[in-house]
Amino acid sequence: MTRLNRLTDSSTLTLHLAHVTARVNPPTFTPNDSMSLTNAAASVLPIVARASTTRTKRSSVVRRRSSVLAHAASAERVEKIRATGLSLDVFDGAEIERGVAAMRSIDPDAFASAPDWLLAWFLRDRKLDADKASDKAKKYLEWRANEGYDDLDTPAVAEEAATKKAVLLEERDVCGRPVVYVTLTRHEVETRELERTCKLCVKLVDEALERLRAEGEGANETIMCVFDLRGFTMKNADIDFVKFFIKCIFDYFPKRISQVLLIEPPWVFTPVWQIIKPLMGKYAALVKQVKAKEAKEFFADESTLF
Repeated sequence: MTRLNRLTDSSTLTLHLAHVTARVNPPTFTPNDSMSLTNAAASVLPIVARASTTRTKRSSVVRRRSSVLAHAASAERVEKIRATGLSLDVFDGAEIERGVAAMRSIDPDAFASAPDWLLAWFLRDRKLDADKASDKAKKYLEWRANEGYDDLDTPAVAEEAATKKAVLLEERDVCGRPVVYVTLTRHEVETRELERTCKLCVKLVDEALERLRAEGEGANETIMCVFDLRGFTMKNADIDFVKFFIKCIFDYFPKRISQVLLIEPPWVFTPVWQIIKPLMGKYAALVKQVKAKEAKEFFADESTLF
């Protein structure tokens, strides 16, 4: 039995058992019975099959344990990434309803057509202060109406989108956040039209947030922005657009952009960042400069983005 336990190859085990069987119960060969050694070996195949099944079950258990460990590691990674991003405080639903009603009473005309979800977002941003939330929401609505951001389905914005300088990815990050991906080498300051670029930015943010709202209660509420700086040169440095983007983060989409990744910024980007960082204030902490291989941590293992 000890010798049998040392045998690991199933074909060797089959022949060995066949040989033992033949010695203990030698087959009787008659003209009507052409039983061969192969037939004898076949008589012990069920034993081998059971042994193989046992090994398969053990392997399945090992794989399941490995899967559990991998899932735990993945969950830990997600929570770590989520903790470094920005999110709104969560309040009781009844408090939100009362706050939204208060905002509408403060300025009925300004908020007549504003959806509850929009007012609720500014209310949560201002920590249930209806007066401050009303001021910020009113400025947002005026900006969209007066600066032409209410209608972004225009040929000009479509042409800007066709450059693929900025896209809303189909895949999301490991936290389930929609991702706006910007390729800086496709954006040159000398040839771009600033208004088109800004409107494309807002359109992509709108689309990302619309996807989240469509998922209903419990869905993610924020998005991620990725700026791919591989190959970046000073002709791609657009300070005016950056100022617009920062204003969006502070005033128009507060706490909507949870995190920003800068992929492999070259040394020429250093003076640009020294200009941008003070403008971002506390939001600069949301920006992470990473290598492409480090950015993989923010996406599913099977992602081919980087």
